[in-house]
Amino acid sequence: MLNKVPILNVYVITTSRADYGLLYPVLKELENDNQFQTYLIACGSHLSKHHGNTINHIYEDGFKNVIMIDTDIRSDTENDLCKSIAAGLNRFSNLLTEKNPDFIIVLGDRYELWAFCIAAVIHRVPVVHIHGGESTSGVIDDPVRHSISKMASVHFPVIDQYSKRIIQMGENPRYVFTAGAPGIDNIKKVKLLKKEELEKLLNMNLNDPFALMTYHPVTLDNYMDAENQINEVFSALIDIKIKTIITMPNADTGNSLIYKVIHKYCNQNPNQFKLFKHLGQQKYLSIMNNTTFMIGNSSSGIIESASFKLPVVNIGDRQGGRFKPPNVIDCPCIKESILNAIKKALSKEFINTIRDIKNPYGDGKTAKRIVQTLKKIDFSNPELIKKGFHDILETEKSSKKRESL
Repeated sequence: MLNKVPILNVYVITTSRADYGLLYPVLKELENDNQFQTYLIACGSHLSKHHGNTINHIYEDGFKNVIMIDTDIRSDTENDLCKSIAAGLNRFSNLLTEKNPDFIIVLGDRYELWAFCIAAVIHRVPVVHIHGGESTSGVIDDPVRHSISKMASVHFPVIDQYSKRIIQMGENPRYVFTAGAPGIDNIKKVKLLKKEELEKLLNMNLNDPFALMTYHPVTLDNYMDAENQINEVFSALIDIKIKTIITMPNADTGNSLIYKVIHKYCNQNPNQFKLFKHLGQQKYLSIMNNTTFMIGNSSSGIIESASFKLPVVNIGDRQGGRFKPPNVIDCPCIKESILNAIKKALSKEFINTIRDIKNPYGDGKTAKRIVQTLKKIDFSNPELIKKGFHDILETEKSSKKRESL
């Protein structure tokens, strides 16, 4: 008689539309595997009317085991963000007191994740971290991401370069698995809309060239710099006279200043600029598939864009430190530099150089790779909690020993 495989209870944390879209293929893969009982913890801007009440999109996608944890996002000041982290820590700890998941899954570097990972560590629940080992030098994400990696027991970085960084931080290489970016899975699996379908859904004429813009706060800059930066971007777009679809900035410090400027330009130039609070994966990826170029400082311009052979104008240093495919054009947040970068992105010479690029971030099989690996891990093993520090010299010795076998 075969031993019955125990069902593992897993909590997957989503803080915003951004990480939800990336987690979606992993969630579906977990739901379709009878070895896991999956619960989706929705918090952060998902519960914010200002950010589009994206919790509704989660329910529309058919996820049933959804637990909402209100992290009390009041505003984007440093003090209110700290209060939000404290609220999340308190409420998730209460949930862990009542429930006992086998592990939790977090993705990326949102400050809200601190609360959930701290609670998990205190309650001795293993943390699985996706998208660790990266660097974004212009924002607070780096200390958040790296501290989450130190709290995590299992790691799924997207490229080998990031795996090496995690091992360099003292993490056990036995639990570091290069998996690719789950966002690429969406591109492979989502049925993309045709331009005519998009035009109806967006109520826009998309026959002329148009840009897709997302601009997030650069949180290590001065709070008031956000307004000056976004004005530089709009000034360049007005000069170039290109229609632009705009998505919401995320809930970082300074997002209200950026939103105020976006709102002003959309009201003043309704034929050129249109803001969408939430598009969803299908519409967003379909826009990427049809747009002329991307502009802003979103990670999707670094990670997913190469799959569409899409020119990207990456502004400022929010994404500084990330590995960038050749379709990405970096420029400072200065009007003239932005204009020059846009002109390069639109040039036939540049477009010809990226026609044959391959996306280095994944092959569309990341979610399956992650879930199959999770099935092989013994989450009751004490070493996942009593991690210790894996010295890199020991790693090098082990590697040389394996080579000599």
